[in-house]
Amino acid sequence: MNLTLPCDAVVQKYMDTLSADFAVTSSENGCYVLTPFLRPDGEAIELEIVSLPNGAARLDDMGDTLGYLYANGLTLTKSVLDKARRIARRHRVVLRQSALIIDSESVLAGGEIHRLIQASIEISNLIQSRRSAGRVIFDTEVESFVIQSGVVYDVDFKVSGRLEPHIYKFHINSGRNMLIQPITAATEAAAHSWAERWAYRFADTVAKTAGWHPVAVLDDRGNRQGIWTPRARAPMGEQAVLWADRELLAGMLVP
Repeated sequence: MNLTLPCDAVVQKYMDTLSADFAVTSSENGCYVLTPFLRPDGEAIELEIVSLPNGAARLDDMGDTLGYLYANGLTLTKSVLDKARRIARRHRVVLRQSALIIDSESVLAGGEIHRLIQASIEISNLIQSRRSAGRVIFDTEVESFVIQSGVVYDVDFKVSGRLEPHIYKFHINSGRNMLIQPITAATEAAAHSWAERWAYRFADTVAKTAGWHPVAVLDDRGNRQGIWTPRARAPMGEQAVLWADRELLAGMLVP
């Protein structure tokens, strides 16, 4: 005997359950939507809906997806961001700076929420590609920190000095005129030598164009904590930031 399965009723029950598990909180220009969908660590995906002055609407994840990857040990390199952008495009979502975004010319129809949730879940699963062991290259770790800050940046940026050109690892756009150079060394003597070289390059750069703001980020991770002594850092003065004090760098990156 053939039995007719109540498929429509099952689907409807599922939809009703999902609807009950969403929570909406009002904000000044829209609302926050807490969804029943979880990242690999069990944290619920939360979205923001904002009403824009031109009558359009914006849906975004407030940077939480990339923030999840960064906080759980995935180094945010350009390769990782390229993968995230490809995933986002498949779901017609834009990765803008550090946030997943959908802009609509009118009121959101609802399907946008589903697309952004799918993109967020799939990008969150990139956490599986994080390194399980070994030291991350310091340049890559600094780049990950810059990416997480949400600023626009260039890599291997060439600038003119008064006497000669110099190449800095990272250039921060948006009017900050920051030139960031990660420096790592194995001994105090090598650290002091690198500090002298980069102090010269900083001075030569600023002598040509006073608007530049060079900053050295010093690798004091693990057993390198004792390498960057006051003597080793002295040539660069206040233009150097220890990685342990990277919140100072975060403050410099804020517009």
